[in-house]
Amino acid sequence: MINTGKCPKCEKTISSVKIEAIDIKEGFNNKYLGVSYCCSHCSTVLSVEIDPLALQADLVKKIKTR
Repeated sequence: MINTGKCPKCEKTISSVKIEAIDIKEGFNNKYLGVSYCCSHCSTVLSVEIDPLALQADLVKKIKTR
């Protein structure tokens, strides 16, 4: 498989990304743990999402307490 996706800023081919932990806020309150996916060449943020592992752990914890 040939990777042809390019970073929108540095235009280098993206063969890997850096994942960084972030806080996702609602208003002024921290709501979720999140991750940002960054270009490994220039650190431009390519995407952001709620941390799927943290979300899963929170869900399991809530189910166990019921």
